[in-house]
Amino acid sequence: MKAVVRFFRHRAVNGYINRKRSCVLPDISQYPTVAIVIDREQFGRRKDIERTLTNMFLLKRYMFVVCVDTIPGDVWQGGHDFIIEKKDFNCCGLLKKEKKDALVRMQCDMLVDLSKMPDDIMTNNYVVSLVNSTFTVTFGNNYQSLYDMVIDSRKDDSESNQIGVLYKYLSMLIGKKDEK
Repeated sequence: MKAVVRFFRHRAVNGYINRKRSCVLPDISQYPTVAIVIDREQFGRRKDIERTLTNMFLLKRYMFVVCVDTIPGDVWQGGHDFIIEKKDFNCCGLLKKEKKDALVRMQCDMLVDLSKMPDDIMTNNYVVSLVNSTFTVTFGNNYQSLYDMVIDSRKDDSESNQIGVLYKYLSMLIGKKDEK
């Protein structure tokens, strides 16, 4: 079954890569909107990630996108969390229409993939390909053609350090002198 899921997700991701799209570097001083893809292990640390993100960037809006088996009982879906559960996928491994449409409607200036878990069935890559973003960033993902910027990072590098490095690189690219 994993092979079938991988096949359909691989086909969807390749379709996204083959579509003509333009990369627009976000101006981080103009209140960008950001989507952050995290894995289920990072989900418990999202408040720390959120704190670092809001300290570094002046954001208009941000959203965490995470795939989990089931939503923990103490978590309210909404606010800054877009949670995708196992039951939101069909038998081919693709998102059901309602969840897919909600993800496609999510428009942002920058998508940051912070996920670190091995992705043998391409769940995060598939999710990244659905979000309507003008600039995508990852930290060492193995499917690099999906992203506009790939920052080489150690596996044990904390999310806070990765966000700091991202801020530094974006500041240099837009020519901003005042770095945090």
